[in-house]
Parts: sequence; structure tokens; C-alpha cells
Amino acid sequence: MARRLAAAVLTVVLIGAATACSEGAPERRGGTGDGGGIPGAPTCGDEPVVRCAPDDTVLGPLPDRPRPARGEPIRVVMLNQETGPGGSFPELSLAARAAFDFVNRELGGIDGRPVEIEVCDTKFSAEQSLACAQRAVQQQAVAVLGGIDLFGNGIRVLEQNELPYVGGIPVSMASASSPVSFQFSGGTWGAVVAFLDFARRRLDARRVAIIYGEFGSIENAAKLGERIGRKLGVDVRLVSTPIITTDYVTPMTAALDGDPDAIIALTADVGCVPTFRAAKDLQVRAAVFFTGACAAPKILEAAGRAATEGRYFNVEGPINPRKPNPDTVLYNMVIDRYGRGVPAQSAGTVTFRAAMNLYMAMRDIGADRLRPAALMEWFRDSRDRPSFTGHPYTCDGRQLPEQPAMCAPQQIIARRRGGTLVAASDWIDVPAIVNR
Repeated sequence: MARRLAAAVLTVVLIGAATACSEGAPERRGGTGDGGGIPGAPTCGDEPVVRCAPDDTVLGPLPDRPRPARGEPIRVVMLNQETGPGGSFPELSLAARAAFDFVNRELGGIDGRPVEIEVCDTKFSAEQSLACAQRAVQQQAVAVLGGIDLFGNGIRVLEQNELPYVGGIPVSMASASSPVSFQFSGGTWGAVVAFLDFARRRLDARRVAIIYGEFGSIENAAKLGERIGRKLGVDVRLVSTPIITTDYVTPMTAALDGDPDAIIALTADVGCVPTFRAAKDLQVRAAVFFTGACAAPKILEAAGRAATEGRYFNVEGPINPRKPNPDTVLYNMVIDRYGRGVPAQSAGTVTFRAAMNLYMAMRDIGADRLRPAALMEWFRDSRDRPSFTGHPYTCDGRQLPEQPAMCAPQQIIARRRGGTLVAASDWIDVPAIVNR
């Protein structure tokens, strides 16, 4: 039961759970790495990644041969729930480690200095979140990488010490609002806005029900959806449900009472399959929107094609079955080589993205000038900067005024058709909708 609490707030697993599994990349060449990677996507076999990876990723041209970093380490601490009664998510830290292994072994680190990443387990504990943040301060880290930190208490410690908190999966209110937090995802907030906009413009929906769990950030996102609905001329009905529940038929039935044109289900992980089945058993004819977490291959397989066909999902990266995004190809190659223990198509893509974006910031600043203050200034000055496997980001605090840490809340809507995800929209400009 405790795991359901953590799983329910993991509301948007970005490209790893949705986009990457639908890339339809070229046939696998038989890599020899220990990692997972995306089935069917190319790997490098016995070659170093820099010798076979595409040169048109957001990282820019790669060196023609590996350049190991051997100087004085640069310290980064990562906050992630590795263990605990509320669930464990070690794939997030494993993916971040793989990213910096690649940076250190093949890209020369930062001006020859390796990036040393230390993972601090928040253990599903508000007190441990604080302790991990204090550890980052004591270790004189230049930045803190986010993973999943349900409570987010430690972010206040980072504020007091002006230490940047970069990326991860924003599930706490602090991660979405802190002035030292920089998020390359829209979280549940971005998903709800995009769902409503798509339902209104593309499906001509006039009545929408939002099913949400009674938990701070999820409830906050649902109420944002209610306000956005009024802007769009949509009658939004909120249907709450206990955050810990095994009954998904009751909220789905309540949602149907208003005869909605569309239903937005803010469920994830263990809640996905029963919500799919509830919609199927109740023969829901309205369009039903699920968070990208519910598009994970194992979840779709468990729910069955009859329950998932035609449903909509949010993703935060391009879907092109015939031509994989170069960033996605590079991700797969790095995970195949360095990502031992990282499951294929996992939420690790989120923290890999954050690690790559942090690497690009550190690389541009340079080792001699690299300080927490320099990093925060770099991110705050960002305007449409390239994001690894994501929408360009702008960290001016104005993208979503009530969630000022959101730097790239834009979304793509995908639909399940013929057993695969197909793009149903281009990028939806969430900030433009919210600030209209």
C-alpha cells in the first residue's frame, strides 16, 4: 500500500516511458555493453560511443576518439529515492551515472576534470531529504541533480545555500516552485494543460472530467486544469479519489456522471492498469487521456490492447517511428555501454536528460569559472536553449507563473493505434496557453 503513494505521484514519466518505446529505431546491431537501452535501436558493438554516435545531437560534434578525464573531480550530488517503503527508483541514478561515465571516459569531462556524482538516498523520508541536501552543501557540490524526492524538503536547504537543483521528475511542490530549481519537464501541470487544449481544439470537447489523487502536487495540477478549462470554454469537473486506493471503477463512474466528452486520468504506475480496465469495463466512449507513465510497455501489455487502443498520452519528445531522434540514438548507445542495470524504456531517460543538460552548462561555463552561482546564472539566463531529447528550455520563471521552476513544460500528445504510439499533435505550447 505504501508503494502506491509514491507511485501515484510519479505522474509523468517522460520520454523513457512513452517516447523512447515508440521510436521504432533501426534494427539492433548487437552491442556488447551491459546496459539496457531501447530494443531495436542501434548500439556501438565493440566501438567507443564517440566513434559511432550521430554528430547532430544537441551536444554538438563529438571527438573522433575517447578522451578520458583525469584531473581533479568536480562534485555533483544526486537526491533520489533509492530505497524505502514508498518505492525505490534506482534506475534514475543509474542512468545519471551512465551519462557521466560517458562524459568522463569519452568526452574529457569538463576541461579534463571528471564529474564525480554521489547519490544520496532520500529513503521516502522528509528528514532524509533534508539530510541529503545538507550533505550536498557539506561536500561543496557545484549542483544537485534531481531524481524522485517525494517530499522535497531538502530543496529549501539548497535555497538557503544558493545551490542549484537541476532536473529530475518534479513530484513535489518545492521542485516546481523553488528559485534554485530548474526543471526540463512540465510535470503533471504541463500534461493537464496540454490535454485540455488538445481536447478542446482537436476534439471539440466542451465537458471534461479530471480524475486526480488527493495529494498536494496532483491536486494543484487538477485545479490548474479547472482554471485553464474556463479560459478555453470547457466545463471541467474535478473527481477526487484517495491517493491510496484499489478502487478505480468508482472515480471513473463518477466522471461519467457528467456525460463528458473527454476524461483526464491522473494515475500512474500501479494505477494505470486498473484505470485502463475501468474505462474498458464501463465502455467509456469519451476520449480518455493518461499520463505518459501509463504508456510504459509493461503497463500497456498488462492492460491489454483492447483496453489501451485509442487512448491518449502526453510525451515530452518527438515520436518518429521511421527516423529516430539523434539524441535518442545516442542515449541508447550510452546506456548499452555504461548503463548496467538500467531497464530499457525506463524513467532513467529523464535523469539522463538532466545530466546531459547539466553537462552542457558546465562545459560552457568552463572548469575555472564553475561555481553554483555561475550555474544558476547560466540557467536563469537561458532562452530557448537546446535540451537533450526534449523541447528547448527557458528558465526565466515565467513559463508557468505558479510553477516558476518549469523551464520546458511543452508537451506532445500521442495516441495508441495499432498497438503503438503515434503522434497526434506537434509541440503544444503550454506556457502560451497558461499566460494567454
